[in-house]
Amino acid sequence: MSFEQIHHTKIFVSDIERSIHFYRDLLHFELVYEAERENVESYDIAMGMKGIHVKVAMLLMGENKDAIGLIQFVKPAKENIGPSIGAPGYSTFAVDVKDIDREYARLREAGVSSISDPQDIIRDDGRRTARCCYVIDPDGLTVELYESFATLDTSK
Repeated sequence: MSFEQIHHTKIFVSDIERSIHFYRDLLHFELVYEAERENVESYDIAMGMKGIHVKVAMLLMGENKDAIGLIQFVKPAKENIGPSIGAPGYSTFAVDVKDIDREYARLREAGVSSISDPQDIIRDDGRRTARCCYVIDPDGLTVELYESFATLDTSK
């Protein structure tokens, strides 16, 4: 099979600098590059639009160098119609953390909103398997903070 792995997840944003701040400075992704591109005929053809002008940033995280690409459309301007969890066509991604309570407190102190405080995930006949919560990026997209059972204090 010629498919090997996911190369990156693309996130369309309304303000690239604000989103770089969130993903780089608050979630600790590594900013690899940022650029502004226009008059790239292959973009117009691949995305089925005319006269595309975008600002882009590529960020990496972790040993596997999981990548996200931030894309802000300058032209044609795009309206934010607002995401919601569970809506067809909308997805979220989860970021592994080693101390979810500490990271959650740090993000809240930085002004990041969330859906809830970190919650124990109880399943499989009452077994505590993980701890998670969803924080909200600058465009209203949810990012799951996920602490797996392997790093949790099992005395709780």
